[in-house]
Amino acid sequence: MTSADGTELALRRSGSGPPMVLVHGTLDGMNTFSMVELALAERYEVTTYDRRGRGESSDGSDYSLEREVEDLEAVLGTYDRPAHVVAHSFGAVVAMKTALKGQKMASLVLYEPPMNGDGIAEDGAAAVDQAVEDARFDDAIRLLARDLAGVSDDEIGIAMKVPPVRKMLRDGARQAPREIRALQQTSWDDLPIAGVPTLILRGERSDAAAYPRPDQHSSIAADAEVTALAGQTHLAHSMDPNAFLHAVLDFTGRH
Repeated sequence: MTSADGTELALRRSGSGPPMVLVHGTLDGMNTFSMVELALAERYEVTTYDRRGRGESSDGSDYSLEREVEDLEAVLGTYDRPAHVVAHSFGAVVAMKTALKGQKMASLVLYEPPMNGDGIAEDGAAAVDQAVEDARFDDAIRLLARDLAGVSDDEIGIAMKVPPVRKMLRDGARQAPREIRALQQTSWDDLPIAGVPTLILRGERSDAAAYPRPDQHSSIAADAEVTALAGQTHLAHSMDPNAFLHAVLDFTGRH
């Protein structure tokens, strides 16, 4: 499908039922949800897509968070009714900004949006930039995942051993510098989200400074529900899919 600026977006649709759209993070592609997609498709018509510049999607001539919002709006526009939106990491930032533009959604699930751009250490961001510039993509993955996203070395190691996942991570690493810059430049003066039932998911063991602090939860959406995923950090949809599914399906089933 084609976004507003002509960027071609690759998407996959499965299942039947009310619409649901999955939005992936920086080091990911549509396949990041492979451990939960089929289970969600037992209740919903699920669409997942490669965000611009990765996987089978093309890229635009310029980049901004607004272009990402236009992409999600285009995907949601393929449905004739509001969809549930389940979004992870940078994808959750995209989903938040889309909701703040007034896009109708049946519900919104936000898993650790890195909304605190000032919590991204400048030396860490610079190290990721340099690794990508030097084509040291595996180093960029480790720097971003461990130092900025708070993912453990064990979790990174497990992911890197799977060739298709490693390729997906490398695709994402190439786009990491521009997404980090977008986060650092993003203002949240337009919060809170209104009129969309919102669930904020967090890993019980997550402590990255970029993720929402407990005192920020009500500022994201006044009536937001918050669920901590026991024993998890930033990758529960892969590391503990049952817990992730339980939280998502319980919430979306009520909306």
